[in-house]
Amino acid sequence: MKALLVIDCQNDFFKDLSAYSCQMLDNKLIKNIKKLIDFCRAEKIPIVYTQHSIKKDKSNAEKGEPKDVRACIIDTKGWKIIDEIKPRKDDKIIRKDRYDAFYKTNLEKVLKKLKVNTLIICGVLTNNCIRATVEGAIYRGYKLLVVSDCCGATSFIKGVSHKRMHELTLKDLKERTYQTELVNLSEIKYIIS
Repeated sequence: MKALLVIDCQNDFFKDLSAYSCQMLDNKLIKNIKKLIDFCRAEKIPIVYTQHSIKKDKSNAEKGEPKDVRACIIDTKGWKIIDEIKPRKDDKIIRKDRYDAFYKTNLEKVLKKLKVNTLIICGVLTNNCIRATVEGAIYRGYKLLVVSDCCGATSFIKGVSHKRMHELTLKDLKERTYQTELVNLSEIKYIIS
């Protein structure tokens, strides 16, 4: 059984909206993710969203994170999932406060209940939460299909573009994790159907 995992597609990560924005999360990427979600709905594939969730007092923020962090604060507009791809009532939402969506969440329990053995991955940031969640899934025995044109990165390295960081992270994941397959949106229907 497959499930689609939509990682952190929240308003605060939309391009240029905060210091934590994903510079590749723009209208084009949202359209691609929406197409993937619509395809999975048509195929009756369960959809699980993750929502990075920081308390107002920031007590659950990453260690070392600046105290003035303003992204993904619970119940703010920025914390909400982007309207164009927001969950439906029958979708699952996993709140998390670390990069790896499995870390101290009920994600694995939800996936086991759905009898999932393969995850289709999309969302942001390729080089943070996607990478960490893919690795967390590998450690738990899941097969992975990462939809490359439905993910986006931000580079924090001078001279390395966001797109290049995205490509390098995907290539590294593919080469290091044997059960990770990189696909694009146009290929997914042939793999799933």
